[in-house]
Amino acid sequence: MTEERLIDRLRIFAAAGGAAAIILATSGCSQEPTEANAVGTRSLPLGAVLVRDTTIIPVGSATYRQYIPTNSSLILTGKTGKYTAWASLLFYSTYFPTRDTAAVYSATLNLHFATWAGDSLGRLSLSMYPIAKSWDASTETWDSVQTGYYSQSGMPWTVSIGAGPDSQIVSIPLDTAMVRTWLSSTATTKYGIVFIPNADCSIIRGFTAFSYDSASYQPQLTIIAGSPTGSARDTAVYTLGSNTFVGNADNLTTNPQLLYIQSGVDERASLTFNVPFIPRGAIINSAVLSMVRDPATTVISRFNADTAFVAQAYTSTTRTDLDGYLYAGSRKSTSVDTFAVDIRRPVQLWTKGGNYGLMLAPSITYDKISFNLMTFYNEQATDPGKRPRLRIIYSTQR
Repeated sequence: MTEERLIDRLRIFAAAGGAAAIILATSGCSQEPTEANAVGTRSLPLGAVLVRDTTIIPVGSATYRQYIPTNSSLILTGKTGKYTAWASLLFYSTYFPTRDTAAVYSATLNLHFATWAGDSLGRLSLSMYPIAKSWDASTETWDSVQTGYYSQSGMPWTVSIGAGPDSQIVSIPLDTAMVRTWLSSTATTKYGIVFIPNADCSIIRGFTAFSYDSASYQPQLTIIAGSPTGSARDTAVYTLGSNTFVGNADNLTTNPQLLYIQSGVDERASLTFNVPFIPRGAIINSAVLSMVRDPATTVISRFNADTAFVAQAYTSTTRTDLDGYLYAGSRKSTSVDTFAVDIRRPVQLWTKGGNYGLMLAPSITYDKISFNLMTFYNEQATDPGKRPRLRIIYSTQR
């Protein structure tokens, strides 16, 4: 084959390949959308969706007491006005040496007090008793310590201190006979001590707990023990244990136009809304509950920031059955006493059936370290402008 003929054949082959490429490209284009289906040539069926905006008020509300465990980073004890707090404190006995023959010459409890409430000129007057039974800080409540909780045999030992500065370490001498039982191999009552306010107590003070992040602020027990006959002495320091407090409020003044949300005790509130006008398949775009606080009856501790509440949906008629999501209420920037909380999920749950209402509880931050009291107007408020309002924006099909 001559060179000229070879070149001619290559030219023919190239021409055939190019045609094939054109055919393939044309075939691929056949899958493109038609003009009717192309983007931008047809509008979405927005006319099939209706967006509605409505505002309703509650059809019912209530305030109720529900004692809760209050173990946290701050342990309250004392009494002021209608509020009472008992503090329980236990150093783990597994860390104590077994010294059946040793004498305890002194036992000192150091507590770092960080807050107080009540009369600044009053006294923190407490009686200390040995706890008589095992207890659990994660479950202890006011009603669980009222019977057989502590031993009253013999006279209690007492402590009386003033309000003090905002940060103060107080050394409290403990009964050496009781502490000696903590070192005994045969004693069975190693359950710690409880602080109970005396009749002349007029303040509540809070000390930092074992869980506090700074070891120097945690409770500390120093025991000096040794031979009952010789001069030998040794000093041991213990810093591991468990603590909690339980709180109560007696004879709170109640106003039928108000809801009470009380930390430390614990007072909670419930609201009920009827939403049958929302179709079952509707989408809740927004649901904002607005509430007006009564500044005359609200009491916020000087140690705590101005806080509000959390909202949570009930999932049955039992008030302990709650949805797993919490929603924080916050003060509106446009008003000192108007608060708002987004409850879109609870309202969406109500449209699916099982509308058991909404719980309002103290702020998680301060619920277990204070006796903050938040009061809000309910649906019975004389002034219609102060009643709770739930604004719901939802979408439905036509």
